[in-house]
Amino acid sequence: MILLIPLLVVGCTSPRMLNGKVVDIWGKPVPDATVVIEGVVARYHADETGTFSIPTETPVKRAMAGKDGYIKEVADLPEIAEDADYTQLTFTLYPEPELPGFYAIGATAYIEVPAQRIRMVATELRHFAGVRELPEQGLTQNQPAKFVFTSMLRPSELARMNLHLTRLAFVNKTQMKGVLGPGDATVNLWVSETEVPFDLESLPSRDDYLITTREPLKEGVYAFHAQDVLNEEDERVLMNLPKEMQVAFPFQVL
Repeated sequence: MILLIPLLVVGCTSPRMLNGKVVDIWGKPVPDATVVIEGVVARYHADETGTFSIPTETPVKRAMAGKDGYIKEVADLPEIAEDADYTQLTFTLYPEPELPGFYAIGATAYIEVPAQRIRMVATELRHFAGVRELPEQGLTQNQPAKFVFTSMLRPSELARMNLHLTRLAFVNKTQMKGVLGPGDATVNLWVSETEVPFDLESLPSRDDYLITTREPLKEGVYAFHAQDVLNEEDERVLMNLPKEMQVAFPFQVL
């Protein structure tokens, strides 16, 4: 997430400067972050406010910022006039999650989306696959939701994983047929209702991806899941999947 505002300086004889700041995704400075310019061996460091100012002899085409505990960011810079400085170049770093999983980007910090084991309830009419428990902390509904997904899978393996985001509906009881006539069967599950479209892009690391919903999420309950398992109606198919795929990652939007 690079912000770049070129500033023209006419008649300047001093070296052009690469000026800017390194912040996290909440706008907080990242002190002592490393800034690297393509083609230059030297490494530069931001100060305690995340600010840096680097003299350059030639136009800069690419630069990178990073720090331990953060996902690095690489910037492809546009060409500017020979006598111009790069000013207000802002690198925005995502903190690196410590463990694999889904992390919603909250107002001031990540909100972990914990895994829940998928349960199945069968009646004479149909099978229900869903989750019972929801995390207490929820997201606010104001703009498209963003998540950092950390996985050991490569992009090709992730594509085969067939990741879904689904809006859930709660089913308490359902009608079923019986020898004495229709009756209620207890389900007590959050089950799949509608698919939610999203975009997934690789971040500049081996294990991290950014998920962005294409529309703001309305109030309700949602879940990430692989291989469309929340729509599975055969318990044998579900149980034959690897254990790490027999789960969903539910969250609430308040």
